[in-house]
Amino acid sequence: MSRRHSPLFARRNLLRGMGGAALAMPFLAGLAGRQSAADSGEAPLRFFLMFTGNGQLPEHWLPTGGETDFSLSPVLEPLEPFRDKLLLAHGLQGVKGHSGGMSETTTGRPALNGEGVPTGGPSIDQFFADRWRGQTPLPSLEMGIVPTGSASDQICYSEGGLPIPPIPSALGSFERVFAVTNEDPVVAEQRRAQETSVLDVLAGDLQGIQGKLGSSGRVLLNEHLELIRQRELELMGPYIPVSCDLPANPGSGLNIGETWRGHNDTLVSAFRCDVTRVATLRVGGWGGIESGHYDEVGINGSHHNAAHGGGSDPGGILLAINRWHAEQMAHLLAALEATPEGDGTLLDSTVVLWVNEMGLGNFNHHSRDDVHIVMAGGACAGLAQGRFRHFGGANYQDFLYSLTHLLGETDVASFGDDGVQLLPELFA
Repeated sequence: MSRRHSPLFARRNLLRGMGGAALAMPFLAGLAGRQSAADSGEAPLRFFLMFTGNGQLPEHWLPTGGETDFSLSPVLEPLEPFRDKLLLAHGLQGVKGHSGGMSETTTGRPALNGEGVPTGGPSIDQFFADRWRGQTPLPSLEMGIVPTGSASDQICYSEGGLPIPPIPSALGSFERVFAVTNEDPVVAEQRRAQETSVLDVLAGDLQGIQGKLGSSGRVLLNEHLELIRQRELELMGPYIPVSCDLPANPGSGLNIGETWRGHNDTLVSAFRCDVTRVATLRVGGWGGIESGHYDEVGINGSHHNAAHGGGSDPGGILLAINRWHAEQMAHLLAALEATPEGDGTLLDSTVVLWVNEMGLGNFNHHSRDDVHIVMAGGACAGLAQGRFRHFGGANYQDFLYSLTHLLGETDVASFGDDGVQLLPELFA
């Protein structure tokens, strides 16, 4: 029988249609619904990470002034409406930059081979997704803006180091959230029963090839089997529907600006409806977005080429691109701030983080010896706000470790390879 018509191939296609890539990522987990936070009156903490590549020029990014009386830089000026809810900081010390810095950026595990592939996981987003698993229909939502597929360009990793690719289209992220929202209870139970049947068969298929794999292959296979077991346990529980208003279908064929804003709108709805409390957005990869796509929003020039000093006006191109990134972040912050929740807003309960795989430096700068971050919101978590701070050369992995405590996971003793110290600069 051909692969095209084989039963196993059909089952994998079915799983993809249910919202997961059957053997590559933990999208199978967490589809059982629950009531939204707004309905229950609670304000749970949420986490959103945004990644852009190629570093920043210091003169473009660094604010001027003191810790509280700072003035925003040309890149960060679009965030001025949220100045009192920002934490801007630099001076973190990482290990590797550019392609070698991708893995440390989110996992705290620098790549041994210099190509960005970590020695293990989880990434900080998946750490929270695993800790909060079962509290929302989706453990996490991974989105991308023209994301590359290279192994060195990923930012989301499972605990065992499996990459979790992002959803590249605004329509895809919308459908991912819509699939577990406003379901007819009868249809939902039919879906759950079908999924249970598929998982049973898939687990049997995977176990059948276990003896044919080497040691590294068995490690990966065992993690897939564990994900299946987790999902089967969740399906044994009762189905609790999520009823919530969603934005309009964003449609297809969008440029990068429309795609980004579509992702933002879906993310706000997913957080507001408590469909998930963890999300990421990867913009391209460590080389930025592939050449030509910024033309769609009126910026001519390659991000990666400009970061290496190429073109007739590399500084101007870099400033325009990174400022445009900040404008998209401002769009998200405005939507979160405009959404009431409890005595505050959705922004108050959401820790927003903007990271990069390199530090501040001039053209062709590939190191992580002055890593910069932008954070926003998180008042309910106790994030320092309205501050411009210097980390004084602190270990970047300590920053990731401190995030675990900031968002309430205070029993954690370490993160990544060497994150063990809490950074007071992060806390109010």
